[in-house]
Amino acid sequence: MNVIIFIISVLKLLFMHGKLFFILFAVIVVVTAPVAGSLTKIAAGAPVYIGEQNLNIAAGLQGCRAIEWYEPGADLTGPAQKNVVIIKTLEDSNIAFRYTIDPAIYNGYEGNWYCAGWRPLRPVFEVRKPNLTVRFWDLDRDEDVTGKTVPQTANITFRIDTNLDKALQYKYRPEMTPLDSFYTLSLMDPSNKVLTTIYTGSTGKAGAHGILIEKNPLITTTPYFWKDGSSWDRTSRDAQGDAMYRPGSYSVLIKQNLNNMEAMYSGLYPDERAGLLESTASVTFTRPESTAVPTTVAMEKTPTKTVVATTSETPASSPASSETTAEGTTAPVKTTYAPFPPWIVAAALGLACACAARNRR
Repeated sequence: MNVIIFIISVLKLLFMHGKLFFILFAVIVVVTAPVAGSLTKIAAGAPVYIGEQNLNIAAGLQGCRAIEWYEPGADLTGPAQKNVVIIKTLEDSNIAFRYTIDPAIYNGYEGNWYCAGWRPLRPVFEVRKPNLTVRFWDLDRDEDVTGKTVPQTANITFRIDTNLDKALQYKYRPEMTPLDSFYTLSLMDPSNKVLTTIYTGSTGKAGAHGILIEKNPLITTTPYFWKDGSSWDRTSRDAQGDAMYRPGSYSVLIKQNLNNMEAMYSGLYPDERAGLLESTASVTFTRPESTAVPTTVAMEKTPTKTVVATTSETPASSPASSETTAEGTTAPVKTTYAPFPPWIVAAALGLACACAARNRR
């Protein structure tokens, strides 16, 4: 209870001194914010990659001064085919904390390296030659479309295959954090401009939004698929109605530099770097084929014969007459009658009035 009261008192004091409060807040943010760990500390028997520098392999050595390698299929009870002395003198003991998997020593000797002379065999680390490949992938057809031409509306992402995934797994690199990605990725449009954002729809469309392209993907499993690829609407238009993504060749480039590995391969030619330090792929997007819009053809109406009848008044004593139409069809004419003479109308009205007066009596 006293602790709670003390904390409340401290907070009140800090609020009374605004600057102190913000300083404390900044300190808390810095202390609690995640920081990059280290990929140099290696668990015993874990994969390491040719070209990595400054590795801490002490957990695997555990007092060993030399390591040995057996070729695949060799008798593990016999002599090893390759030996490397790591600690030659006492002054070399620090090498275990800053060891380099030198290509000059380990190229061609991939696989498990064991503590020399120990039985049963105890692996110190497993040497691997790094490999890295990126491809454009059709998710609907589940096939590689790298170098091909596809409609803009196709469900395309990119796929990364690598054996470097183990370097980002806590099991093998115990000080690893999610901020330790060693990859750099770029997605480029037909003009070779690097895209930073993709859009899920045209401006103003309900639910449409932008997604930042992850420049440093954390690839912990293989194959790795770009998760936002299926959300990318390449037919999107901006507020002016202009296409955001024009048809053409789009490319993706991924590079890796695990523990400054690139420095060990600085003398490689570009084609030698491919698949080892970097990989690139391209695909061509075309406008989707226009769908034929069915048109309604107005049906011609069958001409109908219009009958025009002309009626003329005839005397009451005359028989009804008829007119012949232009089509030669005789149309019946309504019979009309001449009006009664005025004296008859007056007499009828008088008679009607007399009858009405008599009825009232």
